[in-house]
Amino acid sequence: MRNVVLALVAALSIGVAQDKPADQPAQKVAKDQQEADLINSLPKETDPNKLLQTLDTWTQKYPQTQFSDERDHAYLAVYQQLRKPQEAFNKAKQILGKHPDDFTALYTIIAYVQYLNNGNPAAGDLDTAEQAANHMIKDADAVFADGNRPASIPAANWPGLRGSMLPMAQKTIGFIYFQRKDWPRAEAELVKTLQMDPTQAQASFMLATAMFSQREKDPKKQPPSIFEFARAASYDGANSLPPQMRQQILASVTKTYASYHGGSDGFNDLLALAKTNALPPADFNIKSTSDIAAAKAEAQAAADAANPSLALWRNIREQLVGDGGPAYWDGTVKDAELPPNAMKFKGTIVSMTPENRPKQIVLAVEKPGVADVTLKFETALPGNMQPGETLEFEGAAKEYSKDPYMLTMETDKDKIVGWTGKNPVVHKKKAQ
Repeated sequence: MRNVVLALVAALSIGVAQDKPADQPAQKVAKDQQEADLINSLPKETDPNKLLQTLDTWTQKYPQTQFSDERDHAYLAVYQQLRKPQEAFNKAKQILGKHPDDFTALYTIIAYVQYLNNGNPAAGDLDTAEQAANHMIKDADAVFADGNRPASIPAANWPGLRGSMLPMAQKTIGFIYFQRKDWPRAEAELVKTLQMDPTQAQASFMLATAMFSQREKDPKKQPPSIFEFARAASYDGANSLPPQMRQQILASVTKTYASYHGGSDGFNDLLALAKTNALPPADFNIKSTSDIAAAKAEAQAAADAANPSLALWRNIREQLVGDGGPAYWDGTVKDAELPPNAMKFKGTIVSMTPENRPKQIVLAVEKPGVADVTLKFETALPGNMQPGETLEFEGAAKEYSKDPYMLTMETDKDKIVGWTGKNPVVHKKKAQ
């Protein structure tokens, strides 16, 4: 504020209007001594509220003045000091009506639009901010020309402002379409922002929300939205979000990831990737629960096609342990010869009773080492075999238990393939 006022005082150094020699360029002067006194009182006032009153008095008494531009900027500065974003925004818009390339006014509109009306700017203000941001980007050579530098900005700092202000203007465009809930356009503009300046964590958060809001129409938007939420939560460098906000986002995205993926596996890797990348890699994806289920189903279908007897065994078990198990047993499985169509089930031996010449063998069919079928024989099998060895079999279903699951079948040696046991040789003692 004082820089603006001091500039006014310097301009008024000659006092009130006087006649000038013809060979001297015209200088701005106060209309009379009273206007000069009003202007010269500005730098003496330290209370911004009283300063605003002085500016209002000046405007009321001298609506027309040679210092209208300086007065507009003085108003703009004091509105900023008093944290009156709407008034500052309106004044900046007024300035741009006369000076479209005015940097201070463009900056004010671009920076302040998100604070208007408690974060919900009016439609007209969004339009004004969009025009200002587009002008700064498209006409950057004019906006950042040396002759357009405000007196309050050191010459050494002026060239560097272009590099920081253009991403800010681009982020404002993304914010504008975010406010309009035009999610596809907001997404496109915010991606541009992060390509220009990867440190803009607020843009990452808005981008995440814009993509997440499109997930029902386009499910492919959800994995990159989760990535951007993770980016907003994990990035802690320049232009990062406040720590408390990052913690809140982290808690939320942790739940979202687990719900979408079906677990937390891979989440820490995602956080590490997002912390060092503002945008996901081209091949980035997170497998959803439906993706994982579909992959399992596809793998299971391939396995079933390769081993139809095991597929049939699994189907029988699933039916018997389900709510309709008793009805399925009585109507389909009980006393049926299984498996049909000249197939045989295959299992590995878990135990035999007795150990030699068994009349009962317990096998594991579906999972190694997990007993799930008991074969009973009327006539004992010869010899014995070792646990873990494989048999193929068929037989008649006679009993089942649900938990633990066990299917009991009656069969005989002719329906078994792979039995290698032989009766032990009995040596008779010689008579003495």
